[in-house]
Amino acid sequence: MMEFHISRAARIRYQLADSLFSFSGNVIFANVAASRQFAHRMNQVRDAERHPERAVNAAALYVMGLIDEVSHALMARYRQQFDPNVMVDALSFFSGQVGELEFEKMLLTFVEQFPGSSVYRGEQTPRQWLAGSTGGISHRAAAIEEMMLLWMANRNLAFRPFEELFKDSTLVEKTAYRKVAAQFPAYFATRPLIPIEGSKAVNLFDLLRAPAVSAPESLSAQLAVIRTQWKSLLGEGLERFLLIAGDILHEEELAI
Repeated sequence: MMEFHISRAARIRYQLADSLFSFSGNVIFANVAASRQFAHRMNQVRDAERHPERAVNAAALYVMGLIDEVSHALMARYRQQFDPNVMVDALSFFSGQVGELEFEKMLLTFVEQFPGSSVYRGEQTPRQWLAGSTGGISHRAAAIEEMMLLWMANRNLAFRPFEELFKDSTLVEKTAYRKVAAQFPAYFATRPLIPIEGSKAVNLFDLLRAPAVSAPESLSAQLAVIRTQWKSLLGEGLERFLLIAGDILHEEELAI
């Protein structure tokens, strides 16, 4: 269920095929072939052949999606090892901060702007989707998690070439999204800390933000931060996967 959301507007503009999306309607970036198809479609619509400055890099798209997917994996492991209710409790916390009506409006607007497949196809309304669950995970809790990573994506300078895919301006202008985002550090400061080998323990929010903060303009450098700082939660198996992703990005940058 947890993969990279893109906006309804981007799906319409690029007429993206269902084969590029998971069963939940989220785009599959962390797959090299799918990322190449996606980038090819974007470059066609952008007329990149005549305007090469508009071209997008498929490998960068792949790595961006991979960072998002690994972020979800980190959060899942955190729930397993430290805090099973972290996102469920977040619903009550943020609702209390901005009021129930404003909080509900924000969640509904998020699902309207960044819909999964059932909402995008009109099979469910945003409200119906939010009332459900998948794999024992409440869709409301999933929406808060996705929305937090959306906020992080919009503030990651290395993601900037693809910002039209996940631009959060409507949420900022029409909902309490900005007020909720401002409280992310305060909320996660109240949750169990994560021990980091050779360093002091950190909260989940700061650990998720670490790659973009440490290496704001380099996807390759962000992968290196993830390999070192997230290893204690994600394990040794992640190392080879991320190294391959870095090699793919490096080879495409050399080709360009």
